[in-house]
Amino acid sequence: MAADGPLVSILITTYNRSHLLRRAIDSVLGQDFDDYELVIIDDCSPDDTREVVASINDPRIRYIRNETNVGSKVGDRAILRQFVYELMRGKYFVYLCDDDYWLFPDLLSRQVEAFRTHDNVAMVMGGQLAYFLSTPESYFGHPVDNPLKITLENLDRFFDRTTRKTKSPHFYFHGSDKPLFPEGVMTPEFFLSKFAKEPTTKNIIGGAMLYSRDIFIRSGALKSEEGSQWQAGYELKLGPPCYGNTIYFDEPSIVSEIRASNASFQRTQVEHYLDSIESIELAFETPLADESLRERRRFLKKVKDETICNLSTVFLVNGLTILREGAMGLCSEDNIKHPVRLHHVIPVLIRNKMLPGLDLLRHGATFERELANQRIERMKQHIERVKQHALQIPQLAEHAILYPTRLIWRKLPQCIRDVLRPS
Repeated sequence: MAADGPLVSILITTYNRSHLLRRAIDSVLGQDFDDYELVIIDDCSPDDTREVVASINDPRIRYIRNETNVGSKVGDRAILRQFVYELMRGKYFVYLCDDDYWLFPDLLSRQVEAFRTHDNVAMVMGGQLAYFLSTPESYFGHPVDNPLKITLENLDRFFDRTTRKTKSPHFYFHGSDKPLFPEGVMTPEFFLSKFAKEPTTKNIIGGAMLYSRDIFIRSGALKSEEGSQWQAGYELKLGPPCYGNTIYFDEPSIVSEIRASNASFQRTQVEHYLDSIESIELAFETPLADESLRERRRFLKKVKDETICNLSTVFLVNGLTILREGAMGLCSEDNIKHPVRLHHVIPVLIRNKMLPGLDLLRHGATFERELANQRIERMKQHIERVKQHALQIPQLAEHAILYPTRLIWRKLPQCIRDVLRPS
């Protein structure tokens, strides 16, 4: 390690996942690059996380336990903010979730070399292999609390390294249809333009992204205490590239396990949309006010507007999917309960002094039209049911009158019935 501290700082946040944490730690300790510190922040786990970490004898590990749970209240953003601005000692940093793990043992060394080789690099990104744990079959015979681990030895069973295609429906490589980003160095203009066109598609890489701490802080990322709770990725991926180049490795650098319990599938679509918007607005807050970026300001405003517009369109399309199919992927019932509509989007556009795009208006209008048609159809069905009930009223009334009369008749003695019965 360098005399004044490690070159790289790695953060793993964890909560109640001791059975998965060790795998993430091992993927770090297995790197062929060793000039790093590994900071593990335990968000007040009730399980044996403390003991799992204590069982690993490595001086590069720093274990910190929160006295109360932070993530459930304000998301992991607060923990990452504390790490970047107070705890880390390295020149570069990366944030790894406890249920994700790195695939290649030379990932860190190649990322650090990319920083050394190229000037003014803000971040170096590795690609993501998503592993969807959504059905019993997706576990391939492994227990739920100890799912299959993807390694370089078994990777070819699930992923074709030549075509970049996955061989199982339970996996997806982000960039299999077309590269997520081109391999190599991207200027701020190139990267931000690419990101703005498909913000939800591009906003998937986190745990294999090595940042320059200086550029990260200069961009104002996570500067404010208040901010996005679940969708802070936009702030992390849009702010720093305003100040430096981005490098992408087109490979499955990290395996990310996707479960229905993930925060991305909880809460409502409206909550996620507004949280994402807050993250985007925070990403550009400092760059747009920075005098050193004055010549780039018009471009940055255009990127911000395009990102917001395209994100809003995606959420409106999600609403159409929910309206038509009654479900959407792994999203929970709560998630799809309140889809995004035009009246959620318009205030965002007004606040950011934007005009809506044609696609946005078209999808928003289509949603409102189809919703109105569904409501009209349900009203027609209700009216039809009321009509059917109305037709039965005379029969029900006759039955209500005759039933007690018949009951009394049956209880009369036979001699009286004989007298009363018409001859």
